[in-house]
Amino acid sequence: MRTAVLIATCLLSAPALAADGNTHCFTGYGYELESNRFAYTEHHEQMLDDAGRPVDWTVTYRDPDGEVIARKTLDFSHNEFVPVYRMRMIDSGYVEGIERDASGWRMFRRDGENAEHETEPFELTDNLAADSGFHPFLQSRFDTLMDGETRHFRFAAAGRQSAFDLQVARIEDTKFEGETAVRFEAELDMWLVSFFVDSLVLTYDPHTRELLEYRGIGNLHDAEGETYPVRVAYYSEPPDEAGDVATSCGGD
Repeated sequence: MRTAVLIATCLLSAPALAADGNTHCFTGYGYELESNRFAYTEHHEQMLDDAGRPVDWTVTYRDPDGEVIARKTLDFSHNEFVPVYRMRMIDSGYVEGIERDASGWRMFRRDGENAEHETEPFELTDNLAADSGFHPFLQSRFDTLMDGETRHFRFAAAGRQSAFDLQVARIEDTKFEGETAVRFEAELDMWLVSFFVDSLVLTYDPHTRELLEYRGIGNLHDAEGETYPVRVAYYSEPPDEAGDVATSCGGD
């Protein structure tokens, strides 16, 4: 019953660690949620339009030894909340994403190199977000969330070949790197079902509206092919356990 939380560890923007013109780059540091063991880095490189919105977005995931374990590319030129994207796990060959052509929008996934290519069509609506489009979706409703309103929407999860009703609301504030930060919790928008599904907790800078930390199920797979709960922190400086990771544009 973890379907609602496949919004993923890489679905959101974060504080810039480097920028060059219309290029925006940053790095997230992923930890296993229960053990706090360092698990991976995710290096993001975005091309922005003149309004500062991402158009093209590339994410490279590396294990603690620096080896590339997954890559993802996203294209927001068709919709600001629902990107055309493709993510591939290097070792297993697992692939998921969203594609669009003259016949419409489709989610797709493949569990391995020789596995069946699964697809599921879906309708694009004003209240739909997918993958990293969840971040601009939240930003567009940030003021009402800060005022305590609960917002309802649908999330297209390619990894589950389905779309789910979610709700997001503000919960108690916290501290991040010594500064006050706000938190939002997202969960299934169904009574009773939410008691059996882990929620997402998203920590934001209340002034810049940048994501600072994510807690919930990730979209990377472990050795058994299962997703697992993670904490991804977008620190202003790389932690010691991350070693020599790329934090600048063109550095990955």
